Amino acid sequence: MSMRSRLLVVLTTVMLAVFISIIVVFNVLVNNYISSTSTSQLSTASTIRNPTTGQPETIVSIPDLSQASPGQLNIRPAVFMVDAGFSTTVPNNASTAEVVTAQRIADYMKVSGVQLASTVNRLVNTDTGSYFIRCVPDEENSQFLVFYVDVTGIMNFASRVNFFLVLIMLAAVAITFGATIVVAQRMTRPLASLTSFSQRIGKGDFTPCTETFHDQELASLANSMNHTANQLESYDKEQKTFFQNASHELRTPLMSITCYAEGIAYGIMDPGAASKTILSETDRLSGMVEDLLSVSRIDNITNEQNVVACDVREILVSVADEQRSLAAEKNLTFTLDFDDKLPSIPGNDKTLHRAFSNLVSNAVRYARSEITLSCTSDNATVRVEVSDDGPGIGPEDLPHIFERFYKGPGGNHGIGLSIVKSVAEQHHGQIQVRSSGGKTVFTMTLPCRSVTGLSRAAR
Repeated sequence: MSMRSRLLVVLTTVMLAVFISIIVVFNVLVNNYISSTSTSQLSTASTIRNPTTGQPETIVSIPDLSQASPGQLNIRPAVFMVDAGFSTTVPNNASTAEVVTAQRIADYMKVSGVQLASTVNRLVNTDTGSYFIRCVPDEENSQFLVFYVDVTGIMNFASRVNFFLVLIMLAAVAITFGATIVVAQRMTRPLASLTSFSQRIGKGDFTPCTETFHDQELASLANSMNHTANQLESYDKEQKTFFQNASHELRTPLMSITCYAEGIAYGIMDPGAASKTILSETDRLSGMVEDLLSVSRIDNITNEQNVVACDVREILVSVADEQRSLAAEKNLTFTLDFDDKLPSIPGNDKTLHRAFSNLVSNAVRYARSEITLSCTSDNATVRVEVSDDGPGIGPEDLPHIFERFYKGPGGNHGIGLSIVKSVAEQHHGQIQVRSSGGKTVFTMTLPCRSVTGLSRAAR
């Protein structure tokens, strides 16, 4: 069912329910009022009390009700007498209308088989009007006095009110119908535009939606979709750039391996020297492939991360042990400066190990004599610093070192530090670098709070 149809059905149903409830309640209240008021009048008119004792007395003749109170309905009760054959006797002062009314009521009772003795308060609808009647037997129980109140006027008034209520209801439904169509069109038109926009995004067209929406919710939705389109466009461009750069980086060692292999095959190169070059390029290629696989695992949207309580000190010691032999070849020493009491952090120990390994290997590549690994905490975060006493990073390179495939002087693949940045952001942390005075310090800050899951690395 479309939104327009749903709105029409709901609003029309609510409108009908409200008006029908009003009509039902109005009629119930009016009928109860007429019934209770008429009953009270008939009870008063049909009871004759002894002026001395105040007790009710049996009526022996037709009473004169010309001076009876008209009551709340402003209608004076009337009376006539009827026998077992439903022949009527009216008071001497009865008008022609009262004579006709008495005969109509008697005819109705005769045709309907009304039991006079059991008729106390009953609504009678004749072809001339509506009446509440009460039958009281005379002293000999041979005839009955029929007291009645003519409620034709107020019943007609109630019917007239019902008629106008129905007209008002139909007019309200028609107005609601038209207003709903207008509102639904104003709602469905921008929704159709946003649907078209989402379809364009699905087809790879990330052009922002420039349409202006007056409704706050739709405007917010359009802004969110534009933001999503911008992110997807950035991701799409980055992926294309990534694959182009990866292809270029992979092509270089592959071409070297191919050239030296062909040189050995055709006997134009020394096999020993060529083999060393091939092995070197193969190691370089393996490292690059490992980095690319790490990037793929970190960026995988559906990748489920195993979040455990990680001791950063243990990971840093393990990384230092792995890099110690390579550092020894360059006469580098490791200095470990850890706080005694350090809280665990929620994270993936494998990706954290990879990030710290990249930071340490980067320090080993540039350090002159010493690499310092420090770890401190303020109970809210854990702060890891990897510093070296190398030549430092130039100011022109500093803003770009975490970009993928950006290589400064002496760089390797241009992927390692981008992995560090992705891992830090995946763990809701951040990575910073400062370099001055012949010292470079990489600082990774990780939260100690409980994390239910790791986020996808930010782009």
